[in-house]
Amino acid sequence: MKYLYVLLIILALLSGSWCSAYAWRYGKPVTPYGDFCPRCTKYGSCKTIMTHEDAVKAMTDYYHEKGLNVELENKGGRFIRAKIKEDNSVIDIIIFDRRTGRVRSIY
Repeated sequence: MKYLYVLLIILALLSGSWCSAYAWRYGKPVTPYGDFCPRCTKYGSCKTIMTHEDAVKAMTDYYHEKGLNVELENKGGRFIRAKIKEDNSVIDIIIFDRRTGRVRSIY
């Protein structure tokens, strides 16, 4: 009987670890790992470094197609950090590389 209780406790602990929680909406990622800006090539190389205005326009266009809004947090230097929102709730935080056009999720 003692072994049965131990076995049940172990099974309960193991079954709890199989549950998954999604940080993304509907279990799908908002920004796939290492996605790129369509204004640059797929291999992460732009002809010249984007201006801040061009980078903001590229992010806005990219996420507008998905029905999401972009709110800039920090735009200094090569990288731009932004919050991606849906209905005023943050669903992703990204870093945009102005030189390569890469979009990385850090959320």
